[in-house]
Amino acid sequence: MGKKPSYEELEQHVRVLTEQSALVIEASEKLRESEEKFETIFENANDHIAYVGVDGTVIDVNHKFEDVFGHKRASVIGKKFYEFGVLSPEDWQRCIGLANELIAGRVVASEVLEFEAIGKDGRKIYIEVNPRAVVKDGEIKGVLAITRDITARKREEELLRRHREDLERLVKERTSNLEEANTALRLMLRKSEEVKAELEATISANLKELVMPHLQKLRRTKLNDIQRTYLDSLEVSLNDITSPLLHGISSQYLRLTPTEIQVASLVKQGKTTKEIAELLSMSLRTIDTHRYNIRAKLGLKNKKANLRTHLLSIE
Repeated sequence: MGKKPSYEELEQHVRVLTEQSALVIEASEKLRESEEKFETIFENANDHIAYVGVDGTVIDVNHKFEDVFGHKRASVIGKKFYEFGVLSPEDWQRCIGLANELIAGRVVASEVLEFEAIGKDGRKIYIEVNPRAVVKDGEIKGVLAITRDITARKREEELLRRHREDLERLVKERTSNLEEANTALRLMLRKSEEVKAELEATISANLKELVMPHLQKLRRTKLNDIQRTYLDSLEVSLNDITSPLLHGISSQYLRLTPTEIQVASLVKQGKTTKEIAELLSMSLRTIDTHRYNIRAKLGLKNKKANLRTHLLSIE
């Protein structure tokens, strides 16, 4: 039979047990306080928090999770995270992949993912997930999925994107409209120049065909000094009027004499040589000579080209 401990030894043993018990109580109190702090943070956090085991089983969720997604805590705890449809199958696979990488220690916990989640009422919710590994005794026990509702931000980004696209579309439309307007303006300016040139040619030709021949005839009549002065002044004035317009007239056409211009004008009108001779009080031979000279000056000598057709083409 062993020796009984002495009173001093028993007292020492009791003292050690008491000290150990006090340490246990203190540790338990600290643990309780720590758990209370965690629970307070967990429940009152502004973010949605889901504590998910390594096998995907929901261990706990906070009130914010209930408020945002509409799933009560009692209905999700113990179920697999993907069973109540918060995430699409594709997004859940991404989440699982990240969780596995996180658990294996191949990625850092600060990596953030964006998901398109579905609330219990079918509402589309955009969330930002920042996963944290839960480690105990050096072993990963699960993942703390801290999520934030970024639906408002996503809507603003979408509105901004649409606004930017609308602005780009408006800029393209305005640019296209400006290009079309510039093209139309260039066409109008070109047409205006053509009309201007045609008008100048018509005025010059009419003066040379219809006015100058008569002035030449008038000069061959008996005029007194005053009349001749008036005639000279009239010719100078007409030349001053027509000189700015002459740049638009064919150089071949300007080489014709006033009488040749008059004959050419009647040819263009479809008059025969006999009709022209009668109108101008000239002989048929004279009209033929004028026609010959006109063809030569227009480069039609020894050619079968029709004089009237050619004159109409250069009008």
